[in-house]
Amino acid sequence: MDDERLVFLSTSSHGDGVRQQVEKVLEQRSKTFNAILRQTPTIEDALSLLADGMGDLVAMSPENWLQHRNDNIAIVGLLSRREPTWVLVSDDKPEYLVKNARIICHHPLLQRQMHRLRQDYELLMKDQVELGEQEFDSREEIEQMESLRADGIIDGYVVKRSQYNLLSSKTRRHTLGLHKGSPERTHFVPPPLNGFTLLVGRVGFPKQRIEHILDPSAEFAYRIESALLDSIPSDLVDLTGIHVEQRGIGTILREAKRNKDDWTMTAVINPEKKVKDAGTRVEMRIETLSVDGKVSACAEQVGPIEKHRVAMVNLLQEWGSMLTTLTSEHAATNRRVRDMPDEFHEERPAMMRIHSDESE
Repeated sequence: MDDERLVFLSTSSHGDGVRQQVEKVLEQRSKTFNAILRQTPTIEDALSLLADGMGDLVAMSPENWLQHRNDNIAIVGLLSRREPTWVLVSDDKPEYLVKNARIICHHPLLQRQMHRLRQDYELLMKDQVELGEQEFDSREEIEQMESLRADGIIDGYVVKRSQYNLLSSKTRRHTLGLHKGSPERTHFVPPPLNGFTLLVGRVGFPKQRIEHILDPSAEFAYRIESALLDSIPSDLVDLTGIHVEQRGIGTILREAKRNKDDWTMTAVINPEKKVKDAGTRVEMRIETLSVDGKVSACAEQVGPIEKHRVAMVNLLQEWGSMLTTLTSEHAATNRRVRDMPDEFHEERPAMMRIHSDESE
């Protein structure tokens, strides 16, 4: 029966933002959608109830899915993507913080991106400050970090936007985003799969029953980011930012014109100064940074949605080639290249050191 009530299952609020989003969506649709949300202590409990027929769908993060997926369950669809970028919670913008500012930053990729922005930052891990044994991304963890900041022990901390939303009292935050117009913060490509809420059901669950609350563009981005993530070496997963989104051609052109981005203008405008292909584009970005954040292997592709597979291949090839070049030593050569300085022919170490245990 179409009017049969659907039971959604979710854990209590965590820093991944899943519980808050599914709760909000069901509340907004309460007059036209016969559904109820029930809370379980853990994802394992939710999946157990799902298997026993005591629930229809489990709302979970991509991390939950990777840990618990099995042959009996499947992703039915995704809610709209929440903002995937992280934030710096501090009194001042990152560019204006005091010299040698003390900042708590757990994620390896964000640590390198912060050092790219400013080499003088003193980035602290959880075990370097008095945070107790709180779980990552929890409400207790961010409340303790905020207390340390308010007491002047630290100058700020870097967290997911969804974890920031757990704070009982809001304070200033600064987006570490994909700002094309701010060169100093252009390349804060977020860790992959941030901001997604997955709705998981038993295999065979009729997707049409919840299609009106699903977001096809979020599902599309999730599928591509997952495929890109599966294609990179395991030792680079925590050090690589990946972001995929659909964007209107008008938005892309306005941004490119504002930032004098000739590469993008050439990619979408033909010699007659007309748009090559109207419609929505898919934009893909990937980057990996060196230990000190000074060197980055990054690649970007913008193209029609129907050609996304080709764009994925090109993106990975460009990124992989750049990574190989930057991490390879330059051997000395006897063949002299005219008009090149002597240093060009000498042996040189690799420009990019990815892991801290590599030789200097």
